[in-house]
Amino acid sequence: MTMNYGRKMELGRFSGFLCAIGLMAGLSAQLALAGDPQTIGELHPPVVASLGGQQIAVFFLKNNLKEQATGVHVPTAEIFYSALNATKPTLNYVWKVEGEQIASVFFFEHKSPARAGKSMFVLTKNKISHSHFEGDSYSVLELPLFKDGDQLSMQFFRGDPPEPEFQNCRDGLDLEDDIEVECAYKDAASIKQRLADLDAKMIAGLKLDQGSRQEPLKIEGDTANVACPSTDFSAFLAAFSERADVQKSFVQQPLKMVTTVAGDPEPEMEKRSLSGDELKFPIILDQAKREVQGLTLTVKEERGDHAVAILQKPDTDYVFEYRFVRGQCWRLEEVMDYSL
Repeated sequence: MTMNYGRKMELGRFSGFLCAIGLMAGLSAQLALAGDPQTIGELHPPVVASLGGQQIAVFFLKNNLKEQATGVHVPTAEIFYSALNATKPTLNYVWKVEGEQIASVFFFEHKSPARAGKSMFVLTKNKISHSHFEGDSYSVLELPLFKDGDQLSMQFFRGDPPEPEFQNCRDGLDLEDDIEVECAYKDAASIKQRLADLDAKMIAGLKLDQGSRQEPLKIEGDTANVACPSTDFSAFLAAFSERADVQKSFVQQPLKMVTTVAGDPEPEMEKRSLSGDELKFPIILDQAKREVQGLTLTVKEERGDHAVAILQKPDTDYVFEYRFVRGQCWRLEEVMDYSL
């Protein structure tokens, strides 16, 4: 099969970049003895990530001396990236890999408003062998891609909760019950299909709720004629963050506000209760303003009738948590400002 010219050029640039990284590593090891072991290996071949015409090379570097470390935890590998066409290659740390091996690396672009954006996914695999289970465990790590000025970046956000069904998914033999257990998410295709289904469900729920706004849901204590956007929290959050009228109708008063203030010797949390004119809207900026300011809004967790959304700016201490409670509809009951 004949490779087109553009693809040849891309691979040529990538190969040249890898040679530059290899040269850097080789020069740093010149003083080592010929018989010394390689301290850094490769857990998975490097991949190229792209977004909006920008590209980065992603590396999965493992510590070959992990077993010799005592008294301290050493991850199996660490993920780094660098601009593909950088004149002076630099490695940027992303996050750690705890799995024994990487089963797959793939990309998926979320379409739902609450999670819109492209991410790289790393599927790890661990061997399990004990008295209760014999087999493998699969887990998924999501690393969002975003533009940082005119550069493409990748970062692990602690506020991004992984899908619970993708974590510690077991595949093997349950020795206690003597039954075969099969993990439904042990390859890229099944995970991407599940992500697409979740995306479609969130979008459909949001459209359904938007279409039913002509029939407002009466909420206890509400005087404004504003419909409950949705009882699905992700869809509710998408509407809540975009519309000031929804925020005014579904904020519990008094609203609890917890702010981080300087203290001696440690920062302290100052608590207040706000109501009426003390509340300034919008409490959460809409998506367009968030993008201008480089802010990301994600669902941190949802448990029963309680949910938490997190607003943050990567590489800064700007972090807000918005805590909601559900009655007939969701309501914002507390804001936690962790910024200093």
